[in-house]
Amino acid sequence: MSFASVPHWRRIHDALPQRLRIPEPWPVHEEWRQVGQFDVHIDRWPAKNPRASVILVHGAGGNGRLLAIYGEMCRSLGYDAVAPDLPGYGVTGVPSKSALCYEDWRTVVAAVMEAEARRGLPIIALGLSAGGLLAYEAAARTRLPKGLVVTCFFDPREPQARRGVARFPSLNWFVEPLLTGAPTLIDRLSIPMALVIKMKAIANDAALSNAIGADPRAGGNWMPGRFLRTLLTAEPEVPPESFDVCPVMLAHPADDHWTDVSISRLFFDRLSCVRTELVMLENGGHFPVEYPAHEQLVTAFGRFVEATTATRQPVKDS
Repeated sequence: MSFASVPHWRRIHDALPQRLRIPEPWPVHEEWRQVGQFDVHIDRWPAKNPRASVILVHGAGGNGRLLAIYGEMCRSLGYDAVAPDLPGYGVTGVPSKSALCYEDWRTVVAAVMEAEARRGLPIIALGLSAGGLLAYEAAARTRLPKGLVVTCFFDPREPQARRGVARFPSLNWFVEPLLTGAPTLIDRLSIPMALVIKMKAIANDAALSNAIGADPRAGGNWMPGRFLRTLLTAEPEVPPESFDVCPVMLAHPADDHWTDVSISRLFFDRLSCVRTELVMLENGGHFPVEYPAHEQLVTAFGRFVEATTATRQPVKDS
């Protein structure tokens, strides 16, 4: 299946600020890669003579196409970008959605990273929302990225983090034990993501958040209880204190109503073996499309990538 056959992503794009809308025809190529049992859909944003390849990682309210503005950002800066749809989201082929678990996401992102590395370009990972920790985990597993940029670190092991993203925090005392303590009952249930996380806060603009929440392949998605259970109980294979793969930039929206920067710093501040940098994106919501947040992200991201890939020569188009 292609995004050409589904309409919702266009409604999301039309809800973006005018300055961020990408003119037709879009310079994106759709690809599919077999990763285990999954037929992974990938949006590729090719640059001319790219100096790096950026892996764009979405979270629990998005898909690869939702990150189009970041694909175009990378392309315009001179970097290739690839944005996979993680299993259960977008148009990636999944044989049994009820069997999905969080490890499937780790496996797919790591596989995409490894495939891109074989092209010979320096690898940069850019994780948005819950994709921040996922990008970190793939970087730790593969040891391939030269740099990691995230807009958020959501560590589900932290009670403060779980309360911060929950739609009904006062019910966590009941919902969390049910999800994690009764797998035979919960695992095969199909659960709307908007029921358990505050999807309305994915963007500060109501029209944009409503468009994302109405997309059944993004914020309006239903996922199996097994996925939620394994997400809540997942532990990073490499703790932040031991992460030594690459420099890390946390480019955090300053007006994030979903994940406050204090939640992200519970994880970020424990990164002690690598160079780190914190950039606050002024006026930015969780999906930081506001001015000047997006422009600040573009500037900070370009500077960071150039610094981490300074000794690399661009690869010419074949």
